[in-house]
Amino acid sequence: MFRKITFLFLVSLTTVSFAQRIKIDKKKLEFLKNETKIAVKLTFPEDLIIYSLHPEKEFIENMKQKYGKIDKQKGVKWFETYELAKKETWRDAFIKGVSERLKKYSDLEFVPSNEETNYTLVVEADWIYTGYGGKANVGREEGKLEATLRFVKTDQPDSYIYSTQAPKVIGNYAYGEFGDIERIRECYNKLGYLLELQLKRILK
Repeated sequence: MFRKITFLFLVSLTTVSFAQRIKIDKKKLEFLKNETKIAVKLTFPEDLIIYSLHPEKEFIENMKQKYGKIDKQKGVKWFETYELAKKETWRDAFIKGVSERLKKYSDLEFVPSNEETNYTLVVEADWIYTGYGGKANVGREEGKLEATLRFVKTDQPDSYIYSTQAPKVIGNYAYGEFGDIERIRECYNKLGYLLELQLKRILK
């Protein structure tokens, strides 16, 4: 019975890993072998949908009201934390996800977009689901993310070298003062990890 359970568990892991695999073109990404740094920039289109069917502006107002019901300053703090996440926190989580294992076999680094690089990886959010729940295991759900990855020349950002649609990424569960923001951070971290798995085929 134990062996059967173990087998089913391993099969489920393989299925999830395959389902979340990022498709890449090895020939078009050959240029990465000659680089030491790739900048990372996160973008969010004006028509971005968050949670279920909410445009981002509506989502922001809903969350500010939710957190500001008891203490208006907490609603303000949530918005400041959310804006920082879009600029830095989620980007840094992505970089960590792609770099942790990459550095073991390659000199290539992914860095914030304020550093000088020949190429930039633009990570554009297509859809975000924040998940829900707290510390308890019951009644909670991980965040989810759909994104497009575009490699561009840093000095020619409108002309991309290679673009790929990432699968729907399911992040690890997280909670905290603003659990919705934390769970999306985990999605970006997972996205970075999934990209590293494919880059290994080129760089190792």
